[in-house]
Amino acid sequence: MSDPLAPYDAVLLLSYGGPQGPDDVLPFMRNATAGRGVPDSRLAEVSVHYRRFGGVSPINARNAELLGALRAELAARGSRLPVAIGNRNWHPFVSEALRGLADAGARRVLAMTTAAYGSYSGCRQYHEDLAGALALLAVGSDGATGRGPEADAAARVGGAGGGPVEMVVDKTRPFYNTPGMLRASADAIVAAYDELAAQGVPAEAVHLILVTHSIPVPMERGSAPGGGLGAESGAFDPRCPPSVPGSPPVREPGVAADLSTEISYVEQHLGLAHVLLPVLAQRLGLDSPPDLDLAYCSRSGPPQARWLEPDINDRIAALAAAPEPPGGIVVAPIGFIADHMEVVFDLDIEARETAEALAMPYARAATAGTHPALVTSLADLLAERAAVARGESVVPTSTTGAGPFHTVCPDSCCRPSGGDHARDHRVTRHSEEDS
Repeated sequence: MSDPLAPYDAVLLLSYGGPQGPDDVLPFMRNATAGRGVPDSRLAEVSVHYRRFGGVSPINARNAELLGALRAELAARGSRLPVAIGNRNWHPFVSEALRGLADAGARRVLAMTTAAYGSYSGCRQYHEDLAGALALLAVGSDGATGRGPEADAAARVGGAGGGPVEMVVDKTRPFYNTPGMLRASADAIVAAYDELAAQGVPAEAVHLILVTHSIPVPMERGSAPGGGLGAESGAFDPRCPPSVPGSPPVREPGVAADLSTEISYVEQHLGLAHVLLPVLAQRLGLDSPPDLDLAYCSRSGPPQARWLEPDINDRIAALAAAPEPPGGIVVAPIGFIADHMEVVFDLDIEARETAEALAMPYARAATAGTHPALVTSLADLLAERAAVARGESVVPTSTTGAGPFHTVCPDSCCRPSGGDHARDHRVTRHSEEDS
């Protein structure tokens, strides 16, 4: 029998990466902010957050757990494909992971990110990572630089490398709107409500704050196609850029022929919130959906730059100062599927300290992690993309009724800013932007 993920011969999980020890922290920060003119003095300030955790980002262990769970799920479905992980900013880099897969015989790879939502940081930039890695492999320049580990990291390479090899990599769509994301989020939030109930705070007195990674306002504006786009605006293959005169758009069969359901980064979160509320009301025994809003963490960059607001700490303070403050707060990091530094520092330390200083009972919901329902949905998305590659008719599943459904970014979406494709030069705070 053929593999259920045919015609692919390997799977690649794409993530941001993080330092794996104290000696990695500053090189990692330099790598993550390369080209933005950030001085080492500023990076040293940010690095203190990693030092509190022994210089090890929690993303590494969480990604290893997800990789194991996804391998087990695919094996249970009869897939024998190798599954590897490649990172944007630390070992193993995307080029290292692809070289390992190529050495094992892979030539057509199916990739999935750990970012649930569509935006420049969560989607298009991963396409750029893949394109850069494939270019290195095509000329056999993906091995060690010969100048040491930090030089290798700056070049996003490592290992022995090898001869030139041509590979094709396709990517799945964002997965915020999958049944598994909904189920995992609901289970985690209900458990956090139970935590407050054990402290004597009834569910009807709790205010729910959904949290995600803040991004620059222009990036939010550029995260969905502009108005008036429809069936004539297909998904473009980055190997055939639409900017090349005379090159026609290359539409992927069966997915996103119509971009009218495409919505922005913020709207994607609000879409999940909309379907989440009635589920929570039913499970918590409430007569009406809980009070809820969306807040942001890990804003970075100069003070004059406009980023999505409110910050989670500001929102907690505003709730505490309200004429009728809630009896407690549940903070749910639905913008992250794993405990990144943004979660363990911004929410478990900073936001919790803010709430405690204001005498506000506080509970943080777990990230989706390896929740069985999420792992099932991730495997379903891989199967969906494989079916598209086989030329089968596919109707993408969506709990919210909206996209993104495309698997190659249309030229008009996931831009770093609302008006052009210039890279956003900003000073990162923790530098794990799988938002």
